[in-house]
Amino acid sequence: MEIQKRHPFSYNENSLRQVENLLPRLKHSVLPSKIIRWLENFDKDEVDLAIDLLSVYEYIPFNEFMFRLNDLLYELFKNIPKGEKIIIFPYGKVGKSGTLVTYPLRNTNAFKSREDDIEMTQDFKYVKNPENYNHIIFLDDFIGSGKTFCKEFSKPNNIQQWLTDNNIDNVFILSSIIMVEGKSYILKRFPQIEIISEERNKIFDTLLSPLKTFGNIEEIEKVTLKHGNTLKVGPYPYLFPYGFDNSQSLVSYFHCTPNNTLSIIWGGNKNWTPLFPRIANIRMKEAREFKQEIAFYIGICNRLKIDLYSGKSIIEKKDDRYVRKIKYNSKLNHSVVALLTLRNQGYDNLIICHLLGLTRLELKKIYIEGKKIGFINTHYDINTRGIQFLKELKRKTQKENFRKETDKNLEIKDVVYLPQMFNGMT
Repeated sequence: MEIQKRHPFSYNENSLRQVENLLPRLKHSVLPSKIIRWLENFDKDEVDLAIDLLSVYEYIPFNEFMFRLNDLLYELFKNIPKGEKIIIFPYGKVGKSGTLVTYPLRNTNAFKSREDDIEMTQDFKYVKNPENYNHIIFLDDFIGSGKTFCKEFSKPNNIQQWLTDNNIDNVFILSSIIMVEGKSYILKRFPQIEIISEERNKIFDTLLSPLKTFGNIEEIEKVTLKHGNTLKVGPYPYLFPYGFDNSQSLVSYFHCTPNNTLSIIWGGNKNWTPLFPRIANIRMKEAREFKQEIAFYIGICNRLKIDLYSGKSIIEKKDDRYVRKIKYNSKLNHSVVALLTLRNQGYDNLIICHLLGLTRLELKKIYIEGKKIGFINTHYDINTRGIQFLKELKRKTQKENFRKETDKNLEIKDVVYLPQMFNGMT
């Protein structure tokens, strides 16, 4: 079912520039068209307020997440002498902390510098010779209210007792971001714990919010409440316009959006399009759409009768007739373009496998093909030729984008072209 827009987005030079200016802030994590669909959730006189809210949004891609963990872990290690044994315990859900948090941590220089001293485990009961360890680090990507940690730490006959039994007194929490209220909540109950994390205040804090610079924080909050109170996003009382536990966070990661973030960002229903959805079927739908868009580029090249990779004609004369010489439209060609696009956006191989539904062996074959064509270098990263190919592909196919031939799209408009693909690359 198509979502009913509250207003049609006005395509003009000023509005498109506003959207374009949001792309770097959001680390090119979403297409311009998706930002527009989100802005169309609002009434026309609320759009500028929504844009101001996105202007302070914090999106953390994989590389930046890894960079942050590296710096924070180095900071934490200043408190732990070299040679002393450390347990790192990801206490969040296994599907999240078990892979998408521990994986980037393991690949930081900080972790590798002390790897011989570290035991990474998701079940402390399986730690061999726990009496040999002096320190434990609880790991999570984001901490909102702090209640999840306290609940985990306070369970009877659980880790707190295990730490006492094994004389492990030095307890740390490592998280890329923690809300100030969440930190206070944890330390009030467990003052012996040391927390290493970047702190963030509630987005509508009248004294400390970055929205203060716009001078319209109260108006933005009213709009947030107005629409957030129409989104049922959780258990009773169902409505959490400020995010769960009134956290008022404004952050998303490459792998998820915390439910502590304002619900107008991630919540959705038949009348609301989320910008960074949490619901799994929406995220899978976006992955399918990404694949379809890459396949569509290949289709346009065939329509134009040009070779996907070289840009030369695929029609040649043979005897008295014209025939196709080369036609790159296989699944492998599709995957090479998708790989180039995602690598150019800074995605790690782990996330690329998730997005494209590939095994590591399948991804390796695509890298080999990309390297054979000359778009991937010896370090298995996109090279300058690959980047130039993406730009040329966009240029060649831009005018032939006939995918959505609606009456509105077929109208002649004297406006700036809004790129629909490749996250606004120029």
